[in-house]
Amino acid sequence: MEKPWEFDDFIFDGDVLKGMTRKGKDKIKENGYFDMVVPTEGPDGTKIRVIGEQCFYRRKLNSVVIPETVEEIQYNAFGVNNLTEVIIPDAVKKIDAYGFYRNKLTDVKMPKNLEFIGDNAFSLNELGEINIPDTVEFIGVSAFYKNHLTEIKLPENLKRLDMFAFRKNNITEVKLPAGIEEFDEKAFEENVTVEK
Repeated sequence: MEKPWEFDDFIFDGDVLKGMTRKGKDKIKENGYFDMVVPTEGPDGTKIRVIGEQCFYRRKLNSVVIPETVEEIQYNAFGVNNLTEVIIPDAVKKIDAYGFYRNKLTDVKMPKNLEFIGDNAFSLNELGEINIPDTVEFIGVSAFYKNHLTEIKLPENLKRLDMFAFRKNNITEVKLPAGIEEFDEKAFEENVTVEK
């Protein structure tokens, strides 16, 4: 079988994958290639560390394989697709705003060194459970808004939890980590029991 993806399907900028070329976009549109294997390196052999802003935004992707070299997923990189599951490699420390917004995610394997989950990063998905690693320090506005979560264990190192982070889920109670510095009461529904 031919490899569906080639270097000239993508736009590279050093260690950043910026997006797709017209040729790459046409492959998706005309050939129905909805399974993305993100390149591990650019044509010059530079390892891909960053998946850039809106890189795969609205590409109708059903699946994605993210390389182990990636450390940051930028704004809206995979927003508005049809992803149902994703494995985020352990090197990823930062998932920016809208990173996986509005997909059909039921299963996400979080990276074990993650520190930052941006605004709306996983909002409007179908997550029934999520294991957020204890390394996470920041969870942004509406980060997990409108999923199917029934319980959540907040990370030990969490410093800041913004408003609506877990709104529109089915969580009934939650325990705040000891070291939390900023917690917005609106992070959860009014009827959620918050234990400090």
